[in-house]
Amino acid sequence: MAEGKRLRQRWLAAKVAVVVLAGAGFGWWWRSAHAPAELPASACWSVLTRADLKPLAEDEHGTFAASYWLDDDGKRLRPTPSEYEQSCEVRRSPGDTILRVGVRSVNESAMQTLYGWGSEVSYPRLDFGADVQGWVGVEKVGLGLRCDNPETARMEAPYVGVEVSTRYTRPVPDGSHRAILDILLKTAKAVVADFPCSNPVHLPDSVPESAGNFPSANH
Repeated sequence: MAEGKRLRQRWLAAKVAVVVLAGAGFGWWWRSAHAPAELPASACWSVLTRADLKPLAEDEHGTFAASYWLDDDGKRLRPTPSEYEQSCEVRRSPGDTILRVGVRSVNESAMQTLYGWGSEVSYPRLDFGADVQGWVGVEKVGLGLRCDNPETARMEAPYVGVEVSTRYTRPVPDGSHRAILDILLKTAKAVVADFPCSNPVHLPDSVPESAGNFPSANH
């Protein structure tokens, strides 16, 4: 009888231990799955901070990092004669990107085609002042500006284009509209300072209210 009682006690103790461990494991998994996204402190040529990225990751989880195309160390914001575009992505995996920023050298013809007032782009125009031409799209925003310096002259591409997008195949969420416009303006200012542009380029101190006229997702 005593032996049977001890066996039952051991069995109950083992069962309780399994339940406790299972509960602890589930709790760890739930906290991990629902923890806020871990974002890099600095990203995209050190132009962006975690605060810039946070609005784009409100409902995201996991760890995100900056990744660069044609720029392994993330220090070359300026395109070169052999690399007409630099781009940066903040992503959890190659197929899971919350932000893409592209900076490209643009010639006169491409400037008008991509960003000019007479371009074929049917999105609302971007209002960042007289020195900038661009548009506000469903999935991304873009602008072009003239930037005179010896390198752009050698490349016969006196303009620079900057484009910012969230997920490639999804419209920009309403809560992210202002965030990507802030990132666009911040990157444009970095371009003007980093190249640098010898011609005067006047950019607003902050995103004007008139700049945020995003089209609907059914545009």
